Amino acid sequence: MNVRNEYIFWGYGLFPDKDGDFIKKKMGECTGEEILKEVLYHLPVDNKEYILGVSHCIPTEMPFITSQFNIREKYDRPKVIPDGAENFGFLGQYVEIKDDVVFTVEYSVRSAMMAVYSLLGINKKVPPVYRGYLNPIIVWRAIKALLR
Repeated sequence: MNVRNEYIFWGYGLFPDKDGDFIKKKMGECTGEEILKEVLYHLPVDNKEYILGVSHCIPTEMPFITSQFNIREKYDRPKVIPDGAENFGFLGQYVEIKDDVVFTVEYSVRSAMMAVYSLLGINKKVPPVYRGYLNPIIVWRAIKALLR
């Protein structure tokens, strides 16, 4: 096995209950090969048949993965340390952290740091949330990428 020639692609089906454009089945009814074909037929990729011949696609259903992105109201998620709590806190993707973005490892780690530091009285600061939108270089790169 030559690791240098191995690549991993992680994909996500946004509308799994709709038939595919090329494979006329719902994603849950497709084999891994059919899912890979659907993806490849959408991409401007040469040698699709070769890729299909040397690839393995292992479908996995993750029914709650998008729940983090559902529209929510203020107070839908608990604070890391709820008001009045002295010996417990919440952590992970389903707590509210002001100005942070869910679905990142940083979010989970930040919530754990907030809980542990607060509950154990550790005098350390939690790293601040990165605000790339305030960095003109990052904003310029984003604009260039959008205009490609």
